[in-house]
Amino acid sequence: MRPRPSFAGAAIEVSDLGRSVAFHRLWLPMLGFRRVWAHPDRVMWSRGYDHFVMRQAKDGVSYGPGALWLAVSAESRAQVDQVFAELRDAGAEILQPPKELEYFAPGYYSVGFRDPDGVPIEVVHRWDELPDLADAEQVRVPGHGVTLGGYFFKPQAGQPPYPALILLHGFAGHAHNLVGLARRASANGYATLALSLRGWLGSEGESDQGLRQPLDVLAAIDWLTKRPSVDRDRIGLVGASMGGQVALLTAAHKPPIKAVASYFAPTDLARWRAANPFIRDYLDDLCGPEGLPVRSPIFRVAQIDIPVLLIHGDSDENVPVDQTTTMAEALRNHGKDVEAFIIPGATHYFNDKEYGIALRTLFDFMRRHLTRS
Repeated sequence: MRPRPSFAGAAIEVSDLGRSVAFHRLWLPMLGFRRVWAHPDRVMWSRGYDHFVMRQAKDGVSYGPGALWLAVSAESRAQVDQVFAELRDAGAEILQPPKELEYFAPGYYSVGFRDPDGVPIEVVHRWDELPDLADAEQVRVPGHGVTLGGYFFKPQAGQPPYPALILLHGFAGHAHNLVGLARRASANGYATLALSLRGWLGSEGESDQGLRQPLDVLAAIDWLTKRPSVDRDRIGLVGASMGGQVALLTAAHKPPIKAVASYFAPTDLARWRAANPFIRDYLDDLCGPEGLPVRSPIFRVAQIDIPVLLIHGDSDENVPVDQTTTMAEALRNHGKDVEAFIIPGATHYFNDKEYGIALRTLFDFMRRHLTRS
């Protein structure tokens, strides 16, 4: 069993943010940290789900020792609750009673408090691996030099061999995020593989925004075709955001799949970088300008020979909708079979109504293209 890392996250206040970023770029990337977002007054570095925040000190404002924030790991949620009870009974200042903060990391559950000098400290339990599910088989899937984790859901309708779907998550996600969609697919008669991409919970390697991840998915497709209940001639690929980008890149390798669906994916990373200032540092550190074209599905449209469904909200501020409309136009110009479905008012995070519309569109598309010949 792997030892639990002691570090979960930290924040520091700096006198000159630009100077500090330049300094910390000398060593943080060596340890696998990347700048994942930046604002004028703060930058967050991430190594998987570990986070390190630098914030610009304000003129004339001194936070004293409270400028430092540290999060350390606990062995269980029960241990987080135990820390809370002990400190509460001792009269410590509790900043946050135990609660879930899963936007930090999968299963993130923490208590926050101050020490006698006012330093904020957080004690955190988060998942080390994908949790077991009663209705799915937890699987280990060979990728391209790495092993990937995920869930395999048996179909709940129809007769074998069954059509199948592979589901891919977005940035900082994991296979457990896909459980709701996987269960819906299973109920609709699909054998379903919800997969964690390399670098994310349950899978080995480092996330690379679509460089080697498509090769991993190719290996996962090969693994899925060998499942006895799966009809190897009726497999579809579905991805959201980064997962949609990876799905389109995978399709360009001409794997044995019949259709691909992509939700609000970046398709031209250079244009995405220009449109969204908050991802520039991330792309610069991870890819560099020379690494953007190879990760951009728009430059692979000639190699995509299967039907494509593109879904996007027209109010998406993270990945602008023109990433989808331009991709659709490029596919049409190459004589490809493409459907673009734009949801008015939807952002990068669909509400229940928008998600329902997208689901109906997805299953209608897959039903038409994964029917038995």
